Parts: sequence; structure tokens; C-alpha cells
Amino acid sequence: MPVWSFYESGGIVKQLMDFTARILIVTHGDGVVFEAAGRLNRAGLSTVQARTHEEAGIAAADFTVEGVVIDAQDRSFEDTVTLAKHLKAIAGERPLPILVVADIDESTPGEEFFASVLRPPVHPAQLEARLQAALRVALMEEEAVQRRKTVVALGQGDLQPGAQTPDAGALSILFVGAAAPQFIALKNALEQAGAEVTAAMTSFTAFDYLHDRSFDAIVLNALGENEPAFTIVAAMRRNTRLFHVPAILLVNSNSFTDVDEAYARGASDLLDASVDEADSRQRILGLARERQRHEQTKALFEGVRTAAVVDKDTGLFNPSFFARHLGRMTRRACEINRPLALAVIRAAAPPDIEKVYRESAQRQLGGMLRHLVRAEDMASRLGTGAFAIVMPGTTKAASQIAANRIESVIDCTAFESGNEDRPFQLELETRVVELRARESSEGLLQRALDED
Repeated sequence: MPVWSFYESGGIVKQLMDFTARILIVTHGDGVVFEAAGRLNRAGLSTVQARTHEEAGIAAADFTVEGVVIDAQDRSFEDTVTLAKHLKAIAGERPLPILVVADIDESTPGEEFFASVLRPPVHPAQLEARLQAALRVALMEEEAVQRRKTVVALGQGDLQPGAQTPDAGALSILFVGAAAPQFIALKNALEQAGAEVTAAMTSFTAFDYLHDRSFDAIVLNALGENEPAFTIVAAMRRNTRLFHVPAILLVNSNSFTDVDEAYARGASDLLDASVDEADSRQRILGLARERQRHEQTKALFEGVRTAAVVDKDTGLFNPSFFARHLGRMTRRACEINRPLALAVIRAAAPPDIEKVYRESAQRQLGGMLRHLVRAEDMASRLGTGAFAIVMPGTTKAASQIAANRIESVIDCTAFESGNEDRPFQLELETRVVELRARESSEGLLQRALDED
């Protein structure tokens, strides 16, 4: 699907009745930002393009966009900061992460107004991944705030200390590979900026470190052969704990030709070993700070999980919190025209299984669900054999994929029946619905529970 241009034939085009843009692209024409727009469209994030600041303001107001990407390579960064402030003012209380592609140094003022600053060269896949991550963090931050409001509305008293944003410690960087001269220079530059750098000379040592510790970014030496670095990156993207950790490849731009392959494997950025260490340091620290912000936001959710709102048997939210917060989530989704989906999973044990083991399996299933959903998703046990998962910012199609993934995990789980030679599996039935315009939380839940 091509980018739908907001500006056409020298005038503003009226909004199409059947078109809703989720991402605003501000660029004069061809380039990496324009190319990335095509990838976003294919990923289900419909885009609208604006060429001027005036058009950008109109589009942001008309389409209630969820994110913005600005190409600042052909406009002053000062003007870009002004545009970012204007777009955030239009958004009001609605979160609006803004990414910018700009060739600026560390001393340039205004970087704090952007969710991410990408310094050229930038790959379309890289830009798409950074925007997806920024959208996710913005959604998480808002949902954490909304949950705190629900806890207070329920009169559950003070939140735990973890409900406040935890202090950010020093950025932790893991370098993997031989200690080439370029690495030594980069290591010194990172440490001068206050980062903690740990070196792993081999892949085996790297995985030992990754298993035992948490890092904000990983830099892999790909100056020689590529495959060891590619293998580590691919393994990280298959690991739920390491999936969001930035993986940055140090390469020789004169001989490195597998750029598309690197990003396809899951690389977050490519560093040219021949450029100034200050530029590489900015790119690494920028990604590391975004990772740290993601982890801080996840910690906010734990602070909201007080004993008064959590079911002690499953670790899921209890029915009273679920009902109250679902109402808040549906109202918020309608206010800002954001998708929201609800999945109901019914689980039944074979009829010959004793009650004590059926109930044990239900509790075990609830505990599994808590770790199979995103931090911003709300999972709850509705009653015997019925569980609900609310997914904010998610369409029905995307939620169905998530529900199928959860089903596949549960399908592979054997539950104790009292006879160690005869474990049993739960029979699952899942229904996914998406919030309709002006629909109430009660109506949404009723549709999800409807067996027709």
C-alpha cells in the first residue's frame, strides 16, 4: 500500500471518509523516511504524509495520529523542535512519540522533545523498528498511569513504592568479540560518558553474561566475519527476555555488504568503524537510553499490582479491578480513536478428571497467562474456566495472532491428573473481539462471552 499523501496538486486534500492514518510522516519526498512509510503501511500502521509544518499540524489534528516521523535532514533542527512542540500541543494529553532523522551532535539542544533521534545513515527497517518500540513504550507509560488511577478510584490506599518511576542507573553495555583497536577507542568513549562496558571475547562468554546479567545494549564486533554476530542477534530475537535489547554491529563499511541481512536478522544499528567515536557513542547511548526507559516503564506495572487488585491464586487481576479498569480502557480508546481488543479463553478439562485437579489446572493456567501477555495487557480470571485478556492499542487481527500464540503454548502443557502415567490437556476455545465506536465495556465483554 503506498503512502497516502496529505498534500496533492498544490492544495490540502480533504480527509477520506474510509481512511484513518495512525502515523504522520513529515518529509519533502523520497528518502529513507519515505521508504520506511511503505514498510509501516505493510505492517498495518497506515501513514499520511505532510511536506510542510502547516500540513503536518492539520494532519495531526484531523487524523489523531499515534506517532510521527520527521525527516530533518533538509530542514533546520531548530524548526523541527518547534514543529515537535506544536504537534505535542495538538495531541494534548494523548501520548505522541515523535522520531526524527537528523544529523546532529550531542550538544545540539532540543533532543529531549523526541522519543528517538536517528542519525544518518538510517535503514528503513531500522526506522520501522524504532517507531514500533516508541509506540509500545508510549502505550505502556499511559496504561501504567491509567492503572494507577483505577487503583486509587477503587479506594485501595497508597500504591507501593515501585509505582513511582525507578531511578535510572548507569547504562550497561556488553561488547562481544575480539578487542580490535576500534573497540578500545569506542570503549573509552563510552566510559567517558559514564557507561559501564563489559567485554566478552567469545560467543560462549557473551551468552553466560546475558544469562546472568541485564544490559541496556550489546555491541557485536563484525569487522571480520559476519556470521557469529548474526547468530547472536538472531538468538536474542528468539528469546523473550533479550528480544528488546538493542544489538549493534560494528562493521567496516567498505567491505560490509549484508546491510539488509543484518536488519532482517534483528540488528538495531550498524556502526561504521571508520567514523568518529563520538558519533558511534551517540548512537549506542541513544539506543541504550531507550532500552532503559522501556525497563523503567515495565517496573511501573509491578508497583500497581497491590494485593487488593490481584487474585492470589493466579497472579491475575481480580474481577473487581478488571471490571472497573475495562471501563476506563474502553472510554480512553474511544476518546483518542485507538484500537482495543478483548480475548476470552475458555478452558475445560476432560470430564473424567477429578475436581481437585481441574481446579489446580485452572490456577496453573492463570499463572501461565500472566507471563504470556505484554505488560500493558490486562489479564483476569472471569470465573471457572474463563479468562479474559484486554489488549490496548491492538486490532482484532493482531490480537488473534497473540491469542493463537498463547493457545499454542497451553496446548503443549500437560496438567497433573493424579495419575502420573496419565496427565491431561485442557480443551481451549478462544473468542477475540475489537471495540466498536461508542461501545461500552459491558457491551464489549458481552460480545466476547457470546458463544454464537
